[in-house]
Amino acid sequence: MPVLKILLKRNRIWVFAAILAALVSNLSQMFYFVFVGKLVDKIAGRQTIEYSFIAILAVFMIANVVTVSLNHYIGHMTAEKMAHSLRMGYARKLLKKTNGENRSCDAGQIMSVVQNELAQADAYLGNTFFDIFSMTFSGILVLVFLLFQNALLTMTLLIPAILILVYVLILSKRMTPLVSETQNAKNRMNHAVYSTVHAFPAIRIFDGEKLAMHTFQRETTDWVRSATKLERRSALYNSLSGVLSGIPLLLLLLAGGYMVLDGHIMLGTLIVFLNLQKSLMGFIMNLPAWIGGFKIFTANLTRIEIE
Repeated sequence: MPVLKILLKRNRIWVFAAILAALVSNLSQMFYFVFVGKLVDKIAGRQTIEYSFIAILAVFMIANVVTVSLNHYIGHMTAEKMAHSLRMGYARKLLKKTNGENRSCDAGQIMSVVQNELAQADAYLGNTFFDIFSMTFSGILVLVFLLFQNALLTMTLLIPAILILVYVLILSKRMTPLVSETQNAKNRMNHAVYSTVHAFPAIRIFDGEKLAMHTFQRETTDWVRSATKLERRSALYNSLSGVLSGIPLLLLLLAGGYMVLDGHIMLGTLIVFLNLQKSLMGFIMNLPAWIGGFKIFTANLTRIEIE
């Protein structure tokens, strides 16, 4: 992924800021839930709730809101900076090709890249890339945090999660040929459209309208068939992972409930686990869609040359 490495290097300050914002946001969220768990323990134990404790909880609540908003803002700004670098890098490459001695450019290829690969990669960077990065970072950080809270309860959550992760990774490998097939079909369709428009006067002279229309309909049908197959397969895998992701939560409730009743953990600890497990399960549940989208993104980048 040389293009992605170039984009990350050119925007390394913003990337570092996005990583730092994601770290601060997740840490703030974790400490907030820890204090919520302590509040539950105080209520369950009929203890006095001090004003200082309420003030600290309010501070963490406000900090959580601020850091989450800041994380989204910096993440989207970083993504837009990278998307801008991609667009300008491709523009500079085109200018370099059309100037000087090398003036040979395939207009059809340029149009296809601009309308498809570049547009899709730009949209992925702006709307998805750093959201996925933030959620992945959150899932890993939450896992480490929960291990320090209670290793046994974390393993109860982690073991079935790992099994589901292996399952969805195996399924995701079956998505790779479909992604490549869909991309190639779309490129053929776009090439047919450009060729028809570019050579339309010659087509009219030689009465080739029916042949051009037949070619366009054939390529469009192939693309629709491939795209539909890809979307159906993606929906099936996401549905399966969504159903399976409920198993760790069920085991967490059962094991955590018994541990609370036996006095091994406090109720507040279970509340912390129930709140933070959403980050880990959200990462696993959406993994097939993320892998499929990232494969399309990297496939698009391999077709884009930047300066």
